[in-house]
Amino acid sequence: MFDLLKKKISGVVNSFINKKVDGTALEQEADGKSPAQHHDKDVPGPAHESPVDSKAMDYSAYEGQNAAPETKLPESVMQQPAMQENNATNRTASNNQNSKTSSKSNIKLSIATKIKGTILKNVSLNDSEIDDLTQNIEMSMLQSDVAQKTAEKFSESLKLRLKSDRFDYKNIRKEIDADVRTALLDVLESAGKSPNVLGLIRKNKEFGLPSKILFIGPNGTGKTTTIAKVAHLLKHSGLSVVISASDTFRAAAIEQTEHHGKSVGVPVIKSGYGADPASVAYDTIEYARAHRIDAVLIDTAGRQETNRNLVMEIQKMVRVSKPDITIFVGESTAGNAISRQISELQKSIKIDAIILTKLDCDAKGGNAISIADITGVPIAFFCNGESYDSIMEYNPDIILDAIAPAS
Repeated sequence: MFDLLKKKISGVVNSFINKKVDGTALEQEADGKSPAQHHDKDVPGPAHESPVDSKAMDYSAYEGQNAAPETKLPESVMQQPAMQENNATNRTASNNQNSKTSSKSNIKLSIATKIKGTILKNVSLNDSEIDDLTQNIEMSMLQSDVAQKTAEKFSESLKLRLKSDRFDYKNIRKEIDADVRTALLDVLESAGKSPNVLGLIRKNKEFGLPSKILFIGPNGTGKTTTIAKVAHLLKHSGLSVVISASDTFRAAAIEQTEHHGKSVGVPVIKSGYGADPASVAYDTIEYARAHRIDAVLIDTAGRQETNRNLVMEIQKMVRVSKPDITIFVGESTAGNAISRQISELQKSIKIDAIILTKLDCDAKGGNAISIADITGVPIAFFCNGESYDSIMEYNPDIILDAIAPAS
């Protein structure tokens, strides 16, 4: 998952570094001294000359291109021999050596950059360079299904970090990657902390109360299967579970719920098709109280956010069951449609968390980044496969490590 976005962002950063580090003019500083101070110390000019202005200093002169008449290089970085033909030969050999190095780092260093790296320790990016990098990353995010608002927020966060940072010359790629990772984390945490579902259930258990979790979402997202995965996770965490088969509308929904319940080893409370789903949820909660069961997982019929009657039915279930957590189950592959569905349902129903399914089918991964930011609803779980144990509690590091792994 996130393969495409990782490839695009990595490619943008690589291209930027190859372009900007190889012969670019970066604002620089070393130990609090300007390049001119270092230059004056090593290469004293004639008595009548004024100190070299660091802003006017042209490092391309070090590459044998129209060097200033009276400017000499420190012996430590002198090009040998001085003949133009040999300079070209040395540059070719240096580039060949650099290509071997770049096979690992993807960073090509020019002779000018090596000279600057010898003299100077830190570099900073100017505004045009920062705009170039952030605009290209923003475009990569949009191409990977990240919502425009989220991509813009990420871009602004990254700009602020790049403008305030000084980068170690030898580790510029690593440090830019770190800024990308931190800016991405800012976006992922914009909706607040995801609910600790297992923690809530354990807390209510101490008081002898069952925790009630209501699952909603459109048809086809794997809602009933996801409920079984949550039941499997809770059971293997030492908690007891019962499932309410409150989807009394869809054909074979009750049988499907019973099948999953049997497979994961938890009881299912049901009624007949056409029965009041709120009544089934109420009966299940009473069963849990009587048998001291820790968690009640309430299934519902899939519904579109535009169907007012079905939305009113969910509102009734909320009034009757008084869920501790209401979770929206949606497909990661649904694109920005899932954000629209949640935003519309939130007008009528309080949604506390999201479960994203089918992450294993989502090479782009943009939804997982933008959905919490757009809706303001945090992600609680990811599902990334068909098996009952293919569910994981949400952790932003999952996304960060997949897209911008720490160096």
